[in-house]
Order: sequence, then structure tokens, then C-alpha cells
Amino acid sequence: MMVKVLATLGPSSIDLVEDLARAGVDGFRINMSHGSRGLWDRMVNLIRDAEERVGRPLAIVADLEGPRVRLGSFTPIQVKPGDVVALGSEGIPVDRDELFKALEPGDNVLVADGKVVLRVLEVWSGGARARVESGRVLEPRKGVAVAGKDLPLPPLTSKDLEDLEFAASRPFSHVMVSYVRDPGHVEKVRDRLRSLGAGHIRVIAKIETPSAVKRVREIARASDGVVVARGDLGMHYLLEELPRVQARIIEGTRAEFRPVILATELLPSMITSPTPARSDVVDVYTGARSGVDAMMLTGETAVGEYPVEAVRWLRRIVGAALQGYRPSRPEARGVEYRLARGIVELVESLEATLVVYSRTGTFPGRISSFRPTRPYKVGVPTRTVARAVSILWGAEPLIVPARDYQDGLDATVRMLEPELEGSVVMAAWSREQDHYHVKIRIDRGAG
Repeated sequence: MMVKVLATLGPSSIDLVEDLARAGVDGFRINMSHGSRGLWDRMVNLIRDAEERVGRPLAIVADLEGPRVRLGSFTPIQVKPGDVVALGSEGIPVDRDELFKALEPGDNVLVADGKVVLRVLEVWSGGARARVESGRVLEPRKGVAVAGKDLPLPPLTSKDLEDLEFAASRPFSHVMVSYVRDPGHVEKVRDRLRSLGAGHIRVIAKIETPSAVKRVREIARASDGVVVARGDLGMHYLLEELPRVQARIIEGTRAEFRPVILATELLPSMITSPTPARSDVVDVYTGARSGVDAMMLTGETAVGEYPVEAVRWLRRIVGAALQGYRPSRPEARGVEYRLARGIVELVESLEATLVVYSRTGTFPGRISSFRPTRPYKVGVPTRTVARAVSILWGAEPLIVPARDYQDGLDATVRMLEPELEGSVVMAAWSREQDHYHVKIRIDRGAG
């Protein structure tokens, strides 16, 4: 399928990895906000086992927790609108004092993804007093955000650094970086991965805050992809503004030729139901037609009662959405991108099958950014590169060891020969030699 599917592993799905892959999952997200190294190791091993059994590469994505503020440990407190509560030094503990440096009277503090909203009345060093606007219970260890504000937190926590070490020592293909504020945040993660000998891991920026939305093109340019994290965005924008914000992120990312992933609450009704609500169907349909590379399920597969059904429904809706759909293409800049767009348009003009060979995954990234209308085959030398390519629009990677690009392209075509019909366009690009190689095999009977 052109739009790829990512699924978050959790208690509901950890024993269903192969079933999810057979249902159409192209990659799995491991949320490092929860669990332990032992659990994550088990998840990685299950993904690798499923990969062998289903016979295709599966992306393995580590999602860093990031610099998040949480409530501390306390006994849950029942609240109601109008109640006044204290946070910090004189009340409910908070794990980071940076919260109070950013607070001002009138701010809305959102707890547990907005399930509880507190209006700030008074702020002092290390604490604040606030009135409950909505919500029923304050619980320990829940996340805290301030509507419309970025908190002055360090880009990487000590936990993030430890989790990057774990990711670098395992076969992860991607790392998602939470609460990205600027391109420098992405570069810090990339530098850390390089120092750990894992420079091959792709770095994906999650756009979750107003400052990230404003700088989305710069952030996309510095990254290997972007996630539209609608859950956190929904705490900073009015709900009716979210469609516009989503469109801005997708358009900005695609303008920089980077893959974009749509996430959070795609099919929330399927957490407890075997079929989606009509509104969820419309949302997924619209999202698929916005030109994203992938859609990522979170709670639906992590804690939902019907994880496999959620994947099947997501693919079914996306398949319907893409019928007759021709996504827009960004303006090509530079020789490399003009050539990539030219290859995509040549393939369409000939109604041909596209076969490419890539040693690093850069070339298929360029091809996918111009949204070919049919799936295309990508020969790559290693499983590592195959996993990275597997989440790109329309790309179907297969592992083809080879001496060089020409040998790789020829070997990929030989491997695919039994299923190649009609005209075929074959292309490879050598980063070392800055050289494109294109061959065309015309089916004369096609007219």
C-alpha cells in the first residue's frame, strides 16, 4: 500500500506482533515513556522474529520520552470545578521546578492530556495555586503541560541519553524525538547516535508545540522525517485550529522532501469497539488524502481491545481513500530532486514498473517525496536500510547484496523478473560518484 502503517506495541499487542504484521503493519513503535529495557528487548526480538516469518522488513522505532513535566507521587485526589489546589512546594508535588518559572496568573495547566484543566491564580518560587476548571481526579505521575507555552526544559534528559544508548545497541531503524523545539535539538540526537556508532538510525522529529510548528520547515530539513503529534498539539491549540495546524506541518515537511507521519487518535473508537466510529473513518480518509507517508496507531494497538482489527480497518479506509487520488508534488529544487521527479513522471508516462537500487536509502526517499502513483521496488544491501525504507510512501524494499550500484540494480531486476510485466524503468544513484544510472525496458505490446 502507498501509505504505510505503524503500530505502537503495548500490553494489548505484545503477543500479536506477527498477527499485526500479517494484517499490514510496516513498522512498530516502542514507547520509551513506559516499560523497561527488558520489556523493550522482548519487543525487539518479537519484531525480528515476525520479520523472518512474514518475509519482509519491519521498521523498529524508538520513541524517546523527552523532557516532560509530570506530577510526583501522592494519593489520588478527587476534585471538581471551582476547587483550588496548590502545586509544588505547598501542595501536589511536581518533578520539575521549570514549570513554575514559566507560569503566570491566567495560564491553563493541562494534566493527563487535558483530562484536568487548572487555571493559575498565583505563582511563587517553586509553587503555584490554581483553580480547577474541569476534571474529576488528579493522579500521580501524570503529564503536565501549559496551554500555548513551551517550558524551558533541556532538549535531552538523562533518561533520553540512556535510552539512546539502548537504541544504538539494538536493531532500531528510527528514533522519534519528543518535544522538538528547533533544529539544534535534532542535531544533538543525531550527534549522540553517531558517537555511539549508530549514525545509520534515522532521526524523526515529533511536532508537538507552537514553537515547533512555527519552525517546522527548519526542523524537517534537519531531520529524517516528522510526526504530526496531534495529541500534544491539541493541548496548545483550540480544537477547531488543529486541522489547519496539521495541514501546515504536512505541507512544510513535504516541501523539504521529508517523510511525514500522522499520529494520535486515528481510530480511538476502536480501543473498545471492533468497528470504527464514522467520524474516525472520515478523519483517517482525510488524513490519507493529505499526502502523508505513514499513519501511526497508538492507543488502538498499545492498550486497545482490538489491535489487529484496528490495523485492518486502517488499511481498508486508506485503500478506499487512495482510489483515484493523485497527491500534489512539491516543487523540485536542485539536480537530485529534479531527477527524482523526472523519474517518477517518466514511469507514469510509460505506465511502467519502477525498480531502484539504493545503498543508503537516500534515493528512495527522494523518489517517495514526489508521490509515485504505484508502489515501486527498492533493492537495498542490508536489512538495516530495508527497515528504514519500509515507511516511505509506496516503497517496497527487498534485500539484495551487491558489489556496487550497477550490480545491485541488475541483481534486483533478476530477483523480480518473474513478476515484472510491461515496461520497466530501472534507476540507481551513486552518492560517491554523483552519478545517476537509468535504464528503460519498453513493452512494445503496450502501445
